[in-house]
Amino acid sequence: MPSLSEETGGRVSMLMPGSTIGIIGGGQLGRMMALSARYMGFRVGVLDPTPNCPTGQVADFQITAEYDDKTAIHDLAVQSDVLTYEFENVDADAIDEVRGITATPQGTDLLRVTQHRVHEKQFINDHGTATAPWRAVNNFDELDAALDEIHYPAVLKTVSGGYDGHGQLVLRSDADLEKIRSRSDRGG
Repeated sequence: MPSLSEETGGRVSMLMPGSTIGIIGGGQLGRMMALSARYMGFRVGVLDPTPNCPTGQVADFQITAEYDDKTAIHDLAVQSDVLTYEFENVDADAIDEVRGITATPQGTDLLRVTQHRVHEKQFINDHGTATAPWRAVNNFDELDAALDEIHYPAVLKTVSGGYDGHGQLVLRSDADLEKIRSRSDRGG
């Protein structure tokens, strides 16, 4: 990740009180970030699809729009001295598009890794950190093979878009696996 100075080509080396921090995502983490920023004298803007989201309740302004709304992200960037995000389910391409408008020192390289669970696990393992045993699966044959290796209990996760338990199922037995097969057969 580049420093703020590197990101701005030397124009800004430190964010000064009174500057505006734009946050994409308005959940509890954004709220904590906004409260800390406000305490230190910064202004805060947030982009979130939920009106009066937790971050919006303490921010100076909120843009109510989806996380992939390129116009809304552009509008937030124009109003911000620095742009960040509070979770991984944001549009990395849209953030890259506004990097010439405002500083985004957090960048999007690691964001792109964390947006895909297989890439994330592989990245973590490749950098020397052990994880629970895992296998990438794309169909029921691969799932069966993975369960033969890993055994129950296991967690089946979507590769992207999941958060806080959404997009994952705990498999404790063959009965749980059969429920998933049955749901798939019904188109659900």
